[in-house]
Amino acid sequence: MRSIVMTVVALGLIVNPPLQASEFKGLETLSSHLLSGGPGKDGIPAMTNPLFVAPSEVSYVGEEDLVLGVVINGEARAYPENLGWWHEIINDRIGDQSIAVTLCPLTGTGLVFNATDQDGSQIEFGVSGLLINSNLVMYDRRDDATLYPQMIYTGISGSFKDQQLELLPVVETTWAMWKRLHPDTRVAQLGTGLDRYGDRQRSNYGSVELYLTYPYGNYRTNHGDLFLFVQETATPDLSILRAKEVVLGLCLDGQAKAYPFRDLPDGAVVNDVVGSTPLVVVFDRTSHTAIPYNRTVADQTLNFYAVAPEGPLPVEFKDVETGSRWNLLGEAIAGPLQGQRLVQVPAYNSMWFAWDTYHRGAEVWAGEGLIDTPPTTAVAEEASAVPARFFLEQNYPNPFNPATQIQYTLPERGQVRLAVYTALGQPVRTLVDSAREGGQHQQTWDGLDDRGKAVASGTYFYRLEMPQLGLSQIRSLTLLR
Repeated sequence: MRSIVMTVVALGLIVNPPLQASEFKGLETLSSHLLSGGPGKDGIPAMTNPLFVAPSEVSYVGEEDLVLGVVINGEARAYPENLGWWHEIINDRIGDQSIAVTLCPLTGTGLVFNATDQDGSQIEFGVSGLLINSNLVMYDRRDDATLYPQMIYTGISGSFKDQQLELLPVVETTWAMWKRLHPDTRVAQLGTGLDRYGDRQRSNYGSVELYLTYPYGNYRTNHGDLFLFVQETATPDLSILRAKEVVLGLCLDGQAKAYPFRDLPDGAVVNDVVGSTPLVVVFDRTSHTAIPYNRTVADQTLNFYAVAPEGPLPVEFKDVETGSRWNLLGEAIAGPLQGQRLVQVPAYNSMWFAWDTYHRGAEVWAGEGLIDTPPTTAVAEEASAVPARFFLEQNYPNPFNPATQIQYTLPERGQVRLAVYTALGQPVRTLVDSAREGGQHQQTWDGLDDRGKAVASGTYFYRLEMPQLGLSQIRSLTLLR
């Protein structure tokens, strides 16, 4: 049996993401497709401010079970997914930060929301007992009326209609991996946080055996079983993936993209751009872990490639620009950027049928963005032999469309070559191949290749060389069409 951990650091009828609440079309239509999931309102009791215990005190989570976890203000907490099977919502408060940890067992979606109200008080959510396209519908206890379909997290009724909740970054991983990532974690205790319910209802949730039992039989592996799915509402495209295949879904700057676990290589380090956000997705198959990070550090967009791990975590990678080494937590553990940390991007895992219901036609990752071997040795290694007067600047603007400027400085007159390459080192465009005087120079790249054809959006490298002096430097740039 598996259950999941989610991490927090700091969508008619198809709803294409990620729209602002006021942009959602068909919210009234969504309301008309509400269906009862069986239990009535609060028939599935949400936990609120449960107790927490040390990992050594937990007997209801196996090493390979998946859990939902958060890290807020340096405090790590784990919410076992098997609590989510039976409660679906865990309202919690960590210091002055309130969150709602939500799991829909029927769509495989675990999302974490900011639940701190404007006055600093805690917003509590309950389980409405209703579903839309098999997805959990939460209700807001502030007015007891506003409904939020979990996967669009926007009010479709009540006092907070059209208001969108803030999605926080989330990671899914096994209990064993979560403990490796955060040995000091605390764990939500079963049977607690149920004070608002009567004695009879609370008494149903004190058994370890209950939480070790998945309540929906073979639902997670039966691709033909779409519980309470309504064909008239939206029909997923099952020619792309099977219904219950898991994808990592991102919605950024008006664009959505799914990364199928089935297709991601173990240890994958994927460089990509979604919307206008340069990101890297790192993946460990054994622990069911896919984490997206923003790959901009100190105004520089980095490009990463996988390397054999040397530390305790299963995925490590280096950036082409500085040669720094990074780990699964997004920490630079060696090199010029040591001590820096990548910022995690909000995302969540989902069964394919659910993702495609709300994101019909969105892009699906097809293998792009993997750098097998950087097109030159690490910049950090080159830099020690490069005179200070030989320097390749970061292009500006970056990302760019339709053109960008590249500045460089030469120590003396000599033969110069400036060229653009794909992420796999294939030549795209020679910008300079002639003698140049010493000093500062500027070159424009218009996004065309040597044949005058526009190249596709993506990450490219540009390299400056003075062959007679044995000097070269390389940087990356991102083109957005």
